[in-house]
Amino acid sequence: MNWAVLNPYLPAGWLAVLAGLPIEQQQSIQELRLRAGQPVVVSTHRGVLYVCRHGLSVLHQSGELVCGEKELQEIFLHFCQESVYAHQAELREGFLSVAGGIRVGVGGVVAVDGVKVKNLQEVTSLCIRLPREHRGCAAGLMPFICESQRVVSTLLVGEPASGKTSLLRDLAAGLAGRRLRVAVVDERGELSGVNGLPGCDVLRGCPKAAGIRQAVRCLAPDVVLFDELGDETERCAIAACAHSGVAVIASLHGRRAEELERKPGMQSLIEEGVFRRWAFLVGRERPGCLRECLIPEVKQGEVYWRAVSDAGRAGFGSVLCAAVAPAG
Repeated sequence: MNWAVLNPYLPAGWLAVLAGLPIEQQQSIQELRLRAGQPVVVSTHRGVLYVCRHGLSVLHQSGELVCGEKELQEIFLHFCQESVYAHQAELREGFLSVAGGIRVGVGGVVAVDGVKVKNLQEVTSLCIRLPREHRGCAAGLMPFICESQRVVSTLLVGEPASGKTSLLRDLAAGLAGRRLRVAVVDERGELSGVNGLPGCDVLRGCPKAAGIRQAVRCLAPDVVLFDELGDETERCAIAACAHSGVAVIASLHGRRAEELERKPGMQSLIEEGVFRRWAFLVGRERPGCLRECLIPEVKQGEVYWRAVSDAGRAGFGSVLCAAVAPAG
């Protein structure tokens, strides 16, 4: 981890402690969590650990770093570049996008107008998601997402910190390396924020639904990629994109196929066949690793999930004959 990217935001003493950790401990850190008046902790595949001056610990230890309330407010202001007002749109969504592909989740006291968030009145915690490159992590997925030598629309499904963003970033680079026209709608700056995406056309800071439509209309892509599928407007834009002959590759929070059928809006995506492949990731213990790749089929109102094999020698996947039992 290159802790220098956090130099403008965090105390130098904290960064020195983090940079002094053993390499294997540094590599295991996925998030840095700060809470007013509480110890500084990190999220790893082993769970939450305390940051101490001598290393990471599962228990409270002497020498652990503590985030004071004043320090938290100062760090928050640094992430806002000293202008909270300029980031109100992001803060209403609960996060800040920072240079270098860093995303900061913000917790605190929220003012609402009906059911809509109006503004953030007081900050009590920050969750700093650390950007990482896992080069080559998409190589194992490539054979699954092609059909008759063409990329097909694919949805990457995984729990938080399971490597969806890293996988999308590596997929974009890999597809561009195969001379495909790749458009990336990067609303939060996470996909292109580390070292950019050479060979890709990036719409950074653009809302996803508008970005998808703009990419198809103006950039003539073979593939459009974006992170975190959201509301109905995005689902409509995806359907229009997929049905216009442009492949869509996106990500979604989830774990298993049978759970997705109960999520609002998923049934229509399944029934319309918008995504030909649904790739499920292992989880936060093995970020970026594929667990299974499935194809949904609707028969007499029931959804059947068929497994996809990577055994195709021509560089594309083949569908296994056996069908997965319909989801309950």
